[in-house]
Amino acid sequence: MEVEVVETKERIAPSSGSHTEAVRNYIGDDALHELRRCGFVVKPFGSVETTVRKSVHFENVLRGPAYYLFLRGRESGTVDQELYRRCLDAGVNFVFKVPRGKITDADIAATGPPERFHNIVGAGFTFSSEGSALDEHTAYALLDNNVAPGGYLVITPGIGFHSIYSVSWRELDYNRLLRLTEACAARPWVREILGSSRRLGAIHGKAFWSADPIETAERDGVRYVGEAGGFQDAIAGFGFRYAVLTAALAAESVLTGANYVGLLRDKFKDEFRAAAAVRQKLSLYVNEDFDRLVESMGPSMTVEEYRAHRFARFL
Repeated sequence: MEVEVVETKERIAPSSGSHTEAVRNYIGDDALHELRRCGFVVKPFGSVETTVRKSVHFENVLRGPAYYLFLRGRESGTVDQELYRRCLDAGVNFVFKVPRGKITDADIAATGPPERFHNIVGAGFTFSSEGSALDEHTAYALLDNNVAPGGYLVITPGIGFHSIYSVSWRELDYNRLLRLTEACAARPWVREILGSSRRLGAIHGKAFWSADPIETAERDGVRYVGEAGGFQDAIAGFGFRYAVLTAALAAESVLTGANYVGLLRDKFKDEFRAAAAVRQKLSLYVNEDFDRLVESMGPSMTVEEYRAHRFARFL
């Protein structure tokens, strides 16, 4: 079929700014195999083999390939530009700088979070890999309401630059959350990771999750994918996988005439409602609860052990 992409921005680039994006690899099948079955064949630039999870008083080290890493941004080698190039090679027509109100008769809406509405915020910055002590296969996560209320701070490796940002379900003001991230960057263990690196670009993310996005996934003949439809991980804020899977199912619906909502229910079943129930609990957690959570993991565990632990704890 002939495909036209109508874009409100003037070029292909993530709204959140350049950053490293992680795809979890501890739920179900190998994450890359699942994405490849949908036609997503862009290769990650690396993987996280050591994940250091911290709370205020405890630390757990997760060993094994827990995350695949992708670069997002305007630069060559990023997911955004690689997909754009492949679309052009396949004959897709792009129309840029079209106001939202002027977009009509679309089969698929992939606009990201609804305009002026979001219920997750990410705030932080990238920093140069030069001068940093962050290992290319190591990531850090901190559960601390004084840094990321109801969420977590993460430090992830990249190519040429690394990322540090807080993700919050409670603090939805970007500037206030950024100040919390910057204050955390002054803590000794974070300062050691940052080393003599230079601060580079800003990370400004907004996300939207729904307790049952499938119910409203198709409206007036338009199939909503990714965060345009609320397909977002309510527990930890990982939207990459859902963006790819829902887009593939929407395309299948267009091509074959299959019912989009039916395809979604067959694929995800009660996954979103279960995650929403966990999110309701997590949003009430205080730091003592996060301490108990990290303490329960012990000082170290493998990815296989974590899969079982996470299922047992619904985390």
